[in-house]
Amino acid sequence: QNSAPRPNYPTLGHFRGPMAMTGRSVVSQNVPLYVCVGVYLTALAAIAVVAFARKRKASASGGELDAHFGGTFSAPVLVLTTFSSVFSGFTVTGVPSDAYHHGFTSLRWIGSTMVIVLGMLVVYPRLRRLAIVRSYRSPSDFITDRYRSRRLRLVCAVCAVLPLLIYMSAQIVSFASMATGLTGGVVGKPTFMAVFVVVVLALEKLGGMNSVVLTDSFQSVIMIAAFLVLPFVLGTDFGYLWEVASPDCASLRYVSNRSHAGEEPLVCPNASVEGCSASGCLAAVRPEFYEIPARREQSSMAFFLLNMVTAPLQPHMVQRVYIASSDRDLKIVMATMLFAPFVAQTPGIVMGLTKATFERGWSLAEQEATAFAAVSDRLMSGSALQYALATVLSCSSLAAIMSTADSVLMGASSLVAMDIYKGVVNPHASAARIVQLGEINSVGMAIFAAIGGLFISVSTFGQLLTVQNGLLMQLLPAYVLGLFTEVQERGVFSGIIVGFLTLLVLLPCDLPWEREGSAVAFVPKVNLSVAANFVVVFFCETLCPGSDERPSVLAEAMQLRFGDRLQPKVIRGIMSSTREPHQLLLILMAGLLALSVPLYGEPGSRQEIILGLPVWARTSCCFYVAAFAVGLVAIAWWSPRGPASGYDGSTSDSDEDEGANSSSESSNLELTDP
Repeated sequence: QNSAPRPNYPTLGHFRGPMAMTGRSVVSQNVPLYVCVGVYLTALAAIAVVAFARKRKASASGGELDAHFGGTFSAPVLVLTTFSSVFSGFTVTGVPSDAYHHGFTSLRWIGSTMVIVLGMLVVYPRLRRLAIVRSYRSPSDFITDRYRSRRLRLVCAVCAVLPLLIYMSAQIVSFASMATGLTGGVVGKPTFMAVFVVVVLALEKLGGMNSVVLTDSFQSVIMIAAFLVLPFVLGTDFGYLWEVASPDCASLRYVSNRSHAGEEPLVCPNASVEGCSASGCLAAVRPEFYEIPARREQSSMAFFLLNMVTAPLQPHMVQRVYIASSDRDLKIVMATMLFAPFVAQTPGIVMGLTKATFERGWSLAEQEATAFAAVSDRLMSGSALQYALATVLSCSSLAAIMSTADSVLMGASSLVAMDIYKGVVNPHASAARIVQLGEINSVGMAIFAAIGGLFISVSTFGQLLTVQNGLLMQLLPAYVLGLFTEVQERGVFSGIIVGFLTLLVLLPCDLPWEREGSAVAFVPKVNLSVAANFVVVFFCETLCPGSDERPSVLAEAMQLRFGDRLQPKVIRGIMSSTREPHQLLLILMAGLLALSVPLYGEPGSRQEIILGLPVWARTSCCFYVAAFAVGLVAIAWWSPRGPASGYDGSTSDSDEDEGANSSSESSNLELTDP
């Protein structure tokens, strides 16, 4: 391209952003950005000192385990830490890229967060009450208490930890890739990976869960500030979506297809000039965005939403249930998370669509960059205010990545130390030894994740996400059926093993509907493996359910810890005074989210543009708003009662009293008891 003769047409201007530079030129250009990042890291260090003081005080009064892995936090802090856990670095960098490549199907990210809240409404009301009454500490304590099976506890822990290891590698790679870009490659990717590992481990060592929650809260503030400002800045600079959507909008330009790395392309006098193409109007540049998605895309949207229902089972998310000061605070978190995607996901979608609309008029370096990097670069080449916003965006991206990573690390260390080490290897381990093992696990996990990160790139994240979700979804029968049915241990254990093996068999297979160019609907391999899991559970329960009453060392230790085994009738007794979210409301919410997938109409047919959106996308947004309203009603319907519920009055139901009494003696025991 660079060797081609250049016609004598005017240019849009010379690009002045960091992408026009290399090496030390980028470093000198980005000094203000580095100063802001330094202030951000200094603030994290200050927060870690505060967290260390809180941890030391908690250790003196409540025990070393609670001080490191637990704690109690108010609604505002819980909202912020949950926000940072749900909206990871992929929200900041991945959603813009998805919108750039796939257009309005990226709206499914808004619905996906609502599906996460739907999963919370199904599982968390019971899990929260059980955690209070039965004194749960580890994310998998419910599995232990419900089934009293060492083998099931082990496989559930593995299915929860391995996805976290994959997720941790992705966060490290994202951080290193972004930091390398900000320094123009002067500092290599391995160096930033090492820095990331050291910072995250230091935060956990100093403050444990206090560090995770407090730094998450600080980092969420940065992210929210960037999310709120970005759409208005992009609208002012480039035009709002309804202004640039139509194929003949006011910003329509024709530009040469020949561009240079640091220079914007030439402007063509009209569309008839050879080698020129449209820029500045979305429907003219990407007309396929205004067509009804193909069946394959519709299937992808549907299963993307469905698979998000397992997100509340992630260990670091379950820990948020335990550390809430009350059920009332947990309700506030859910209500906030229902609204959050409109704030957190919309800016990323707008950013991706902005690049898709205007990139042909940008430099070659920007065209080849990701949507987040390209738009940030455009802002850096603008006014001081725009440069400041780009700086905040960069910090928010780093914050999103780090906040997710420290939460993941804490959840994994809790699982390995308490579920695998104490639950399987050494049931008599002391509290100090368990905390030490958790810290050792964090170091090992961070190192393994960093080593794995050397062999993966951002382009492989999709494949990794498939494996990650496939492992995590195997836990669905253990939790959902365990909370609501009489399912036995044998069926749950057998289902997980068969589901895991099915996933391993399917992953290397080239299924017909997954081949390039296939337009037919498809079922992801992950969901096929989960279906095999549920089928095995059904047949085991029907033909050979087995018995959960088996004497073992773990069963004896858990008898001392929790009391009698948690059976379905005990769960019903504990929940008898609580009004759970109404099933009809949850079904209605699920139905509305399912209807957001455009299964109607002829795939590929053009749609009318209304306020910048095709009709099907506007309809999807209407379903999201309706699901939001129904979700709020479901949250309001949930009326918990009992200890730490946040509501006046307590239950006197005999079954709940029995459940509480059976664990009251053990609630104050340290885990040094056999």
